Amino acid sequence: MSILLALLTAATDSDARVMRMTEFYRDICLTRFPDHKSVAAMMAARGARELSQADVKVTMGKDPARAWDLNDGGATVWIEYPPFHACSVRWSASDVGNMDAYRAVADKYEDAIGEFSPIDPMEADQNDIHIRAVGEARTLPDKTQESLFFFEQSISDPKRRAAGETGFTLRFVHQYAPPEPTPQN
Repeated sequence: MSILLALLTAATDSDARVMRMTEFYRDICLTRFPDHKSVAAMMAARGARELSQADVKVTMGKDPARAWDLNDGGATVWIEYPPFHACSVRWSASDVGNMDAYRAVADKYEDAIGEFSPIDPMEADQNDIHIRAVGEARTLPDKTQESLFFFEQSISDPKRRAAGETGFTLRFVHQYAPPEPTPQN
């Protein structure tokens, strides 16, 4: 009985966290982004702590970005500057949880604007990490592509998984990508 209760509590905790992260994503990435000043003001109003550029570089490498810790168990908000202009909410979880809240927020945003269509799911392995992404996109008049993504990352190395690294890193992303370069003859 206690195992069942623990499993139900874990699922409830994961689902509640997905709900909170979905609310952050809606309020910050779908409502305020790409207005950087509005995002920064919202982060300050929420009491988020800005990450140092050294911390940002660990994740983003040479890509220009800014990030805040949401004071919610390691959850963060990231702004990536052009050419790939993006806002994301990221967090770690023991399981993925129920994504219905995310789907409802993404659907509402996409339906209000129109012209979004599903993009091919992406699956890739980078070193010991398996990455899966699903989402929708639309092409703007200037050929920029606006996309909404859900990324799920997990350790794929069997030894690391056996040692207990079985969780996920999850992120919701709102991105504006530049047009594909035109091939030169």
